[in-house]
This record gives sequence, structure tokens and C-alpha cells, in this order.
Amino acid sequence: MPFTVIDDKLMNDVTAAAQNSSRRRSLYNFHTGNEDKVHRMLNVIEPDSYIQPHKHEDPDKVEVFIPLRGKLLMVIFADDGRIAEHIVIKAGETSPWGVEVPPKTWHMTLALEPDTAVYEVVEGPWDPTTHKKYPTWAPPEDDKEAAKAFIAKIRQELMLY
Repeated sequence: MPFTVIDDKLMNDVTAAAQNSSRRRSLYNFHTGNEDKVHRMLNVIEPDSYIQPHKHEDPDKVEVFIPLRGKLLMVIFADDGRIAEHIVIKAGETSPWGVEVPPKTWHMTLALEPDTAVYEVVEGPWDPTTHKKYPTWAPPEDDKEAAKAFIAKIRQELMLY
């Protein structure tokens, strides 16, 4: 079986898909199906994309993010929605190179630069009814105005303009 190569062509194709997506992000899956034990993805995210805070619990799952291009903000939240911890990771920097989010941890990602590309790994299998749990204190992804305000609030609180 040949290598699957992460090269300029793949990055550019996934980036173009993200730029043209209403969600302002795009995934390329390296795993072959929802039942796979490990899911590996190239995730390209634009700065105006809102990924609703969530956690992986019951079943518990670890999630890993390694930036390949651009700059990513990772936020950990307390159960009441307060920011408990955050880190900015930038592709090409010597440290930090990435983050691992433990199970049962409220978290979200936010691209801080255009065309931010992240290699993401999460335990499988994927079942849309159990994969993510969403908090009541964060707006759903389909509420565009509330999502935009939520992103602005986080950027302001962390002084990331």
C-alpha cells in the first residue's frame, strides 16, 4: 500500500475547500471509516470558523492537535464556561509543537491565522450521537451571530486581537 502524503497539493485542496465552505473549515480523513479505532484528519480552519466547545465523554476519548500551517488557539473551559487554560501553538515553532486534550475536558479550537492546517487525531469509532457533548453556556454552531460574539469575547478576554 502506498504512503498517504501530506504535501502542498493536499494542503491547497483542503484549504480551498475550507475557504469555500459555509463553516469556513474542511476535513480530509486519513482513516477509512467511522468504525476505525483511530481517526486521523487534516483539518483546515479559517479564523472566522466557530467550532463549538465540546468534550469527549462516555465514551471517553483523547484528542490531539498538531499545527502544520498557521496558528491555533486551544482553550480549556471550566464546567461553568470560564476559561480555565489556553495555549497558542504555531506551526514551525520549536515549542510547543501541539497539544493533547484529555477526555471529559471542555475545549475548543480557534484559528488565529488564515488557512491554519492542523493534523488531528481522536479515538474512534465515530458515532454522531455520542462523539461530542456540548455545553449549555456556548452557542450552537448554527447561531452565526451568537457564535461570532462568542469568538470575539474569547479573543478579547485573552487579548488576542
